[in-house]
Amino acid sequence: MLRNRVFTAVVGGHFMVDLLNSLGAVLLAVLAVPLGLSNQQIGLALTIYTLLGALSQPLFGWIADRLPGRTLQLAAIGVIWMAICYTGVALAPNWTILLPCFLLAALGSGLFHPIGTASAAAAVPDKPASATSIFFFGGQIGLAVGPILAGIVLTMAGTPGIVPIALAAAIPAGVLLLAQQTARSRRLNRAAPTPNTYLWTKLAVVLLIAFIVLVVVRSSIQTVYQSFLPKLFSDRGWEPAIYGALAGTFMASGAIGNVINGWMADRFGMRAATVWPLILSVPAGLACFMATPLWAIFIGCGLAGMLVGGQHSILVLHAQRILPVRQGLASGLILGFTFASGAIGTWLSGIIADVIGLETVMIGVTLLGLPAAALALTLPGRPKATVTRDIPAGMQAEVRG
Repeated sequence: MLRNRVFTAVVGGHFMVDLLNSLGAVLLAVLAVPLGLSNQQIGLALTIYTLLGALSQPLFGWIADRLPGRTLQLAAIGVIWMAICYTGVALAPNWTILLPCFLLAALGSGLFHPIGTASAAAAVPDKPASATSIFFFGGQIGLAVGPILAGIVLTMAGTPGIVPIALAAAIPAGVLLLAQQTARSRRLNRAAPTPNTYLWTKLAVVLLIAFIVLVVVRSSIQTVYQSFLPKLFSDRGWEPAIYGALAGTFMASGAIGNVINGWMADRFGMRAATVWPLILSVPAGLACFMATPLWAIFIGCGLAGMLVGGQHSILVLHAQRILPVRQGLASGLILGFTFASGAIGTWLSGIIADVIGLETVMIGVTLLGLPAAALALTLPGRPKATVTRDIPAGMQAEVRG
């Protein structure tokens, strides 16, 4: 699978994009005291960032569908845009300049994600769940490494320490451009298949609603963890390097969970790969917040990340199958909706946390894993046959280069 140059390129690009995405929570936690930021302000800033990236994804996916043969070039532009914006963050002299640079970086993420998701699934059509899970594994490893790096560089050098991290984005951007050239030289003429509408005719409306609510709840749980873990343990007096490592542990474990759940979904069905991890995520998350020894907190956090973060690729793949549109737009729609709903959950959590306390909110969010597991019972069971995917002809040729 990793010998496929295009697949490898989009996985590497996803790593860098989400590494940069993950800097925000640690950055705002570090700046909270000197700038006097409240939980509500932090939650709002992260919400706007996520919404900008999320709501732009359907548009960028639609554009990519109409530019076959240039999708990887567009993905590389997204990576480069993020590098430029985060360089601006690092060099900004004050919050007035830093905040716009930070928020605009989200558009690079919005450009990359629908293209990368569709390309990854199309590159390995015989194992789409596994391919999609490995694609998201690359992103979540970036999300895991980012807080650790951010904690270290912000402690040692302040915001200027972000500059070398941002400049490193030139490497995956170059790989994407090389993969584009390779794919272009091998492009084949293929007819676009008929859009796939199998679930629109077989599933009841109530099942579609249950899936939408499941996406909202699960994405909110993961996003609240990702956004507020640094702030929660900063309030407990931890150093940035330590709570950055804790946030990195959560995301790294989620990356592992994605790969495991992708394999489970291909073998046992989406239902089994979603229900049980969500149920088990509740005691793991509670251990993360309520345990006393440092090692127990890290273990609980790691297990929670693995169990609650592993379903992301499965739900994205399921949505791609039930949306009767081309893959770029389908990917943009589901990713945009997922990230937007998670962002709104983060914003609401920040508001409530200023009233009842952040730890209480985090515990309540963790308990949402139980109703999410109940909703996941509506997902498909053991797969019976490979489903033909709706992949644009241009993208089909491109991803097989």
